[in-house]
Amino acid sequence: MKIVTWNVGGLHSPVKRKKILQALHRKGVDIALLQETHLDTPEHMKLKSGWVAEVYDNPVVGKKAGVAILVRKRVDFRVDRQYQDGGGRILVLKGIMEGTELALGNFYGPNVQDVALNNRLRQILLSFGDRPIILGGDFNAVADPTMDRSRPCRGVCVLED
Repeated sequence: MKIVTWNVGGLHSPVKRKKILQALHRKGVDIALLQETHLDTPEHMKLKSGWVAEVYDNPVVGKKAGVAILVRKRVDFRVDRQYQDGGGRILVLKGIMEGTELALGNFYGPNVQDVALNNRLRQILLSFGDRPIILGGDFNAVADPTMDRSRPCRGVCVLED
């Protein structure tokens, strides 16, 4: 199973959408976690291509955020429930993949620490109990701002437990 996470920086351009889908297909990706799509639901559905069986999204209005999960046709994944934050930053799917109950999540964090958003993600993930969780995304956070950032940090940028 090949799972990829990719901050795509906007997918309004049909040419860019096509190139990204082709790249994912060439790499044999089974599940793609896309962040910063900048798309609403009808636009996200355009990501459903020859190899993509399902597109799950947490849409956004405007040119910020938006996340999507693409699932290849050969992947057996039945989704029972979707969890979203309503702001295009959190998408977690609860379901059964290849016979295993699990949660599959995609997160796009803001450039500054958002305690409420982090707590919302934590609440969603804790609700799964012992179920395996696959979580990917762009957390926009670093362990050590001095070593890991090329420019000064705006606000608190350290990953906290």
